[in-house]
Amino acid sequence: MTISGQNGGWVAYHLAQLSSRLARCPDLNSLVSASLASLSELFGYEHSLLLLLDEQGERLYTIASHGYSSEGVGSEVRVGEGIIGMAAARCEPMRIGNLRGMIAYARTIRRTYEQHVGEAPGHVIPLPGLTRAESQVAVPAMVLGQLVGIVAIESERKLAFGPEDESLLTVAATLIASAIEIDSANERAGSDRPDEGATRRARTPTARSSEATLVRFFPVDGSTFLNGEYLIKGVAGRLFWALLGHYDRDGRDEFTNKEIRLDPSLELPDFRDNLESRLILLKRRLDEREAPIRIEKTTRGRFRLLVQSELRLECTPT
Repeated sequence: MTISGQNGGWVAYHLAQLSSRLARCPDLNSLVSASLASLSELFGYEHSLLLLLDEQGERLYTIASHGYSSEGVGSEVRVGEGIIGMAAARCEPMRIGNLRGMIAYARTIRRTYEQHVGEAPGHVIPLPGLTRAESQVAVPAMVLGQLVGIVAIESERKLAFGPEDESLLTVAATLIASAIEIDSANERAGSDRPDEGATRRARTPTARSSEATLVRFFPVDGSTFLNGEYLIKGVAGRLFWALLGHYDRDGRDEFTNKEIRLDPSLELPDFRDNLESRLILLKRRLDEREAPIRIEKTTRGRFRLLVQSELRLECTPT
């Protein structure tokens, strides 16, 4: 089901419903989930992705997906590559609806995948997608002329989407981008409040596994592995390593976004550091892996590290 053939009143009503749902989300984690769930429930878009632009403006990383067997959180698309990357580069909607176009797109993604594997084995998280996808739409999510990310949908039916779907998704993506920016502003405002004794806290007792968890970190690109399996890289990887360092050295398990922003080891940019989305990315990757280390939000601008096993931390320079 798509919106083709629906009247304007139907579309306006469901867009209002989407806006209302987003406004009720208390944090970014629930916001990104509600965004894609609403696209399915309100408009019938059963398979969708939400990708955010990274700090350098060079890549898009998947923050949430809906309708796929694998979440693919942390998977990346280079700006300018494929339908998703082109929508980001041009800041314009992109739509394809035939098998020939999908084959070309699949080959582009495959070449990118192989290049990444050649550069860094095991460092690639596959982008979620339908095996027999025939139609896809990708639209930019923008605020005040700035690209925040991309909303993409796909279907196994040929010519499944038309100009009406493209237009509706553009409006929906704008609502989602605005909600993300508002949440980010609120998080920053919360982080500016006094720490109220958050500089050092005793770690909270938790049930522990008898087996130790090996965390190996590569500072060259922030790549982080749990028990030999790739977890995350970049800002999220450096963030995870910094948190584990505080936990191991100082016995801390509670942190504020404000102090994280001030950590020079994370190499966060001064403008649009995307810290909240990186925390959500890390949280979702740990949840997806069912790791013995999890992140739990406590209040706005504050979160807790839950560690359920002994840790072995190894930093590998090369």
